[in-house]
Amino acid sequence: MNPEDIRDALRFYFITDDAVDDFSALEQVRVAIEAGATMVQYRNKSFSLDAFEEVDAICRLCRENRVPFVVNDNVLLARAVEADGVHVGQDDAPPRLARRVVGPRAIVGVSVSTMVELERTDLIPCDYIGTGPTFPTGTKADAKAAHGLSGLRDIVNRSPIPAVAIGGIGPVNAQDCFAHGAAGVAVISCITRANDPFEAAAVMAAACGVPARGTW
Repeated sequence: MNPEDIRDALRFYFITDDAVDDFSALEQVRVAIEAGATMVQYRNKSFSLDAFEEVDAICRLCRENRVPFVVNDNVLLARAVEADGVHVGQDDAPPRLARRVVGPRAIVGVSVSTMVELERTDLIPCDYIGTGPTFPTGTKADAKAAHGLSGLRDIVNRSPIPAVAIGGIGPVNAQDCFAHGAAGVAVISCITRANDPFEAAAVMAAACGVPARGTW
């Protein structure tokens, strides 16, 4: 993908939730895509091979709908299912190694929470950064302190590649993130833990200014 296409794809970035019951990752992705998600990330810190077929099905679903699909952390899994790319954290595989594994045309994203992390991270192999938490969040037990909209803007202004805001984001504050320079917003629980996930995803899509799949 070229830089402009990647920036567009980051707009409504959905991440799967491995901590909800009776709502599989595949169904989560189906709902998000139908509502208008422009990019999908599979995140499961306790992944085992039992889940491989589901990840492969998610990848195929995304491909059928022309929605870029990346895998969190697990570079080899991303390669195995032929995902569009991978997203790595500060404690995961270095971006340069991730790039070697997934190839020159794949998407490589990296998490950056602070200015110090931004300065020490090799961004040359990367296509975008995910930065946060922007607001307090309960989705990640190990989340760092929220850096707020001012922190988001500081990182956006210093980053040479597009930034996706993550952490405590929903329809109410998404526009604030865009106004502070974010190319996109990443969301999890505002959809996966809503009483009506599709309605929540549709409202999120509207807040991001993207149409539902049925209107494309």
